[in-house]
Amino acid sequence: MEGAAVPANRERLTARMDALGLDAVVATTYENVYYLTGVSSVALEVFPHSGQFYAVVARDRPDRVRLVTSRCDADQVQDVLPPVASAVGYGTFHRERGEDVVLTGEEETLWRIAGEGPAPATALDGLMHTLRAAGLDRARIAVDEEGVPFGWLDALREALPGADVRLGAEVLRWTRKVKTPEEIRRLTAVAAVTERGIRAVTAAARPGATQRELVREFETTVVAAGARPKFTLIRFGRGGVAGQAASREPLRRGDSLWLDVGCVLDGYWSDIARLYSLGEPSERLARYHAAMVAGEDRALAEARPGMTGKELFDLAVEAVRESGVPHYRRHHVGHGIGVEIYDPVLITPDNDDRLEEGTVVNFETPYYEFGLGAVQIEDPFVVTAGGNRLLTTLERRLTVIG
Repeated sequence: MEGAAVPANRERLTARMDALGLDAVVATTYENVYYLTGVSSVALEVFPHSGQFYAVVARDRPDRVRLVTSRCDADQVQDVLPPVASAVGYGTFHRERGEDVVLTGEEETLWRIAGEGPAPATALDGLMHTLRAAGLDRARIAVDEEGVPFGWLDALREALPGADVRLGAEVLRWTRKVKTPEEIRRLTAVAAVTERGIRAVTAAARPGATQRELVREFETTVVAAGARPKFTLIRFGRGGVAGQAASREPLRRGDSLWLDVGCVLDGYWSDIARLYSLGEPSERLARYHAAMVAGEDRALAEARPGMTGKELFDLAVEAVRESGVPHYRRHHVGHGIGVEIYDPVLITPDNDDRLEEGTVVNFETPYYEFGLGAVQIEDPFVVTAGGNRLLTTLERRLTVIG
């Protein structure tokens, strides 16, 4: 993995723990475990509905994590970036130790966790063991409820009656709203890879090209750069109005070429949209696209720390309307981005959550119309008091190709 720094904003997390009087936080989802540890949990990705892998951060030692993993997945402890205070492997998985075999350091660590160490039967048992061993069985603990089964929190409360177990997803989500320099580096890197994929698509675009061919161009390009494609929406002309539906219609001269694409690199998401025209666009398409860019320009120029999602929504939508699309309407025009594609803050007409210094906004002004297609621009930018900074470099105007 590129970079050797933990992505998490630990200072912000501990400040939030202090404000809420918390002694520990337990991450349970793929994204939050990665955020705190750097581990891309195989169990949580392959078995999203049943896999269990926990990371525990105690307020007295926020720089050290305690892990609860299945014995099968205990080898991923080797991927953890911060120092590990403890690791417990639950369940059954067999790794034999041959006679007279001298183990390496990493093998010895794995053997201690998944061979001779404690063997709780379930993930819940493993967490209880970890909390008791850390002296947290009577503590105030925020557990990320989004990664555990129904009834799990009640079972934990019953097993640890002296603990104050609270919901913790919002603690971690609030923490992730402000990005560290390492996170911004990763978001910049994944945006650059995504732009490379977009350039590959426009280079391959020609009359007769199919949607499938151009999707392959994007995805093979980003994979070659080390990223994992997550969604590749590419549509032609009026077909863009049904942007998530597959089409077999080939690209024709005079068509628009709409891309809304994203991938993940080093745990961080991209989500970028562009519009091109194969040959000269219609006057209406060009005018509407210019209005969408005007909305993004207004957001980029005027977003500031302290502004609410609602305020940013209102000024951007008004800019689109003033610039030539007076009937423009949307349910949102952007979102934060990070280890999840939708991090705080959401840019909606009713969101009072506030931007902060270091929030990364993935801003967009999409427009869909039957007969016209999709007209969209979307980019990430960092919010700072001294001026906002785009993380992308691609031309944002409607570009003629071919």
